[in-house]
Amino acid sequence: MFYSLKGKILKVDENSIAIETAGGEGYSVHMPQGAISKAVIGEEVRVITRLFVRDDALEIFGFFNEREKELFDLLNTVSGVGPRAAMTILDLGSAEDIRAGIATGKVEMLTKSFGIGKKTAERIIVELRDKVKSTSEAISNWDDDVYEALLKLGYRREDAKEAMKKIDPEIKTTNEKLKDAIRKMK
Repeated sequence: MFYSLKGKILKVDENSIAIETAGGEGYSVHMPQGAISKAVIGEEVRVITRLFVRDDALEIFGFFNEREKELFDLLNTVSGVGPRAAMTILDLGSAEDIRAGIATGKVEMLTKSFGIGKKTAERIIVELRDKVKSTSEAISNWDDDVYEALLKLGYRREDAKEAMKKIDPEIKTTNEKLKDAIRKMK
């Protein structure tokens, strides 16, 4: 079983990166969008991996940190959530924000993921609420109204997600959260 891969990034695609190891082998590794957006061709990287074996393919999923991989593994224990669905959930924000969202029962947050409907989101919350241990410092700033407002104002999903992570946790009202998010995007 692979634990990690270390090598140079050869190619960056929409959902994966290609890594060439020191031995000359090249591996295609599916990664969350946040990680892919930081990938630079020619850069040396180390990714923590999870291998999935299917009837017709071997797929490697990679992460830049252990917390993302742990959350990915937890999500895959839920019926109806496969590795690709788990990756789309990881695109919602940091592992801590997603854990906090699950712990507090934020169905709407999870349904923002492509392919995750209300029933699947509810199942994730029911099955994982007790398993996710969100640290006391990790406060979820996710507010669906703010996220939707940013999208309606024309901001890209990735930019809106990044802004959601940066909102001051002391801010309580939706209007103030929206103003703070817009300020931090400039």
